Amino acid sequence: MKRISKERAEKIARNINAMDTNYHRSDDRRSWKFWNNLEKVIKRKLSELSNDDIEAIRPLLKPTEAKFFNLI
Repeated sequence: MKRISKERAEKIARNINAMDTNYHRSDDRRSWKFWNNLEKVIKRKLSELSNDDIEAIRPLLKPTEAKFFNLI
């Protein structure tokens, strides 16, 4: 399996780091739907990556967001 590029790893990490990890508490339905959809998309992408790919992304992540996605 081909390893993801540095640019792709950075893009995934950027999306993870931008995640509002407290969106479940939001009263704004549109905001909740946006973050819920983004969470699903990110989880699907992560499930398609190899362990090596995850290891390439992990150092780029903020701790809170990494924990949210069970990456630490």
